[in-house]
Amino acid sequence: MIETREFSLSKEKYYKIVLLTRFKKSWWLYLIMLIIAILNLPKFGKDSFSTFFILFSFSYPFIISVYLYFWAGLKDHKPIFYKTKLSFNNDYMFFKREGNESKIIPNSIQKVISNNNYWLIYLSKGQFIYIPKNIFHNINDLETFSKLIKQKL
Repeated sequence: MIETREFSLSKEKYYKIVLLTRFKKSWWLYLIMLIIAILNLPKFGKDSFSTFFILFSFSYPFIISVYLYFWAGLKDHKPIFYKTKLSFNNDYMFFKREGNESKIIPNSIQKVISNNNYWLIYLSKGQFIYIPKNIFHNINDLETFSKLIKQKL
């Protein structure tokens, strides 16, 4: 059984992850809205629908950013920010967090997104586990965990 150091996800990091995920998923929508708004700029002030659409298109990404900032800080998300300790072997991953313990079978992993500094391990479409890469005591533990999540996919 390999154990890691304690780690936690900050509200700012969670907000950045959620914001980037949202914009990566729907970048095409924002692009289309901005192109249509730019094409309608000559009608700005003359046509009420065009004026509304232009204002909405340019402000929508900012509105979504503010909305996600407050959504990420909701009280319902408080357990995500608790200090967590990960233990793992080839059969399961074991998370200890503020009196709660979770056992996850690597076969239940649906998707893994690897970043330079962390992994996002998706158990379902909207539920992920944040695991930073700097929590391992040595490089061998990091490589063992990396192999574990890669081979179970």
